[in-house]
Amino acid sequence: MMEEEELDERLVALRARVQSKLEHSENEKAIRQKAAEEELVVEAHELDKAVEKATVRFKAKIDEMDQSDRSRILTLAASLILIGSILGMASGALILNGNPDDLLSSSLFERADRVDVTGIALEAEDGNGVENVTIQLLNVDTDEIIAEMATDENGYFRFENILSTVMTLHVEADGYVTVERDFMPEEAGIKPVTMTPGEGIRIEEGVIEDDGWDLGLAVGLSTAVGVFTVLTALVGFQAAVEVRRAKHYRRTQYLAGIALFSRGLIIFGPFLILFGMILLVISKDQFSDVGGD
Repeated sequence: MMEEEELDERLVALRARVQSKLEHSENEKAIRQKAAEEELVVEAHELDKAVEKATVRFKAKIDEMDQSDRSRILTLAASLILIGSILGMASGALILNGNPDDLLSSSLFERADRVDVTGIALEAEDGNGVENVTIQLLNVDTDEIIAEMATDENGYFRFENILSTVMTLHVEADGYVTVERDFMPEEAGIKPVTMTPGEGIRIEEGVIEDDGWDLGLAVGLSTAVGVFTVLTALVGFQAAVEVRRAKHYRRTQYLAGIALFSRGLIIFGPFLILFGMILLVISKDQFSDVGGD
């Protein structure tokens, strides 16, 4: 009896020790699991913060590089507009320094006081020259005969040393309509006279008297063009300054557009300015009134 009771007590004590060890093991396991979860949460949070910080830093670096590239584009645009305007200024200076008097007094534009007048009388039907046609040069106001001759066998006529002033060409032949034409004698000759069979007089449209190149008008026009070119080139200089300031986008584009009329070296200056305007469109966010800070 005593042995059974002692055995039961030992079994109870053994169960208690085993139960205690199991509970202690479960508690330690729970503690380790909780610590691991807390450590994992802390590491994940720190990782998120590190990733976010790296993202912000990378974005700032990209923005800085983009800002630098756009600033370089603005610098290039300002340089192109400035160079185009300088070419325009040079062209304007050349125009203003030119002397139209030297050109107009040259043999290219000089009109001779007396010239030789040549022409031909042609038959209207077959186009052949008409012989023995009476050709008269008349004073346009008094109809006084200045010179007279007949055409040769080929229909040609030639008056020598004729005063270079407006006069009337009178062409007459038997069996043909008489032709009268006002003209200005020139070395190049006069257009052919068409002889039409019939009677009467045909008045052809004459040539209005031309006093030639007017020196005063030529000088005035040249000066006006030169001044206009210089002024538009100066506007181009201001446009380049506005590009560097990067404050007013539309104003800058308008000024650059006006600078196109400076016509530096005909097309090279406007091409450079136009290319600069295209670069302004690309980098317009750099201007404070569009997207700048």
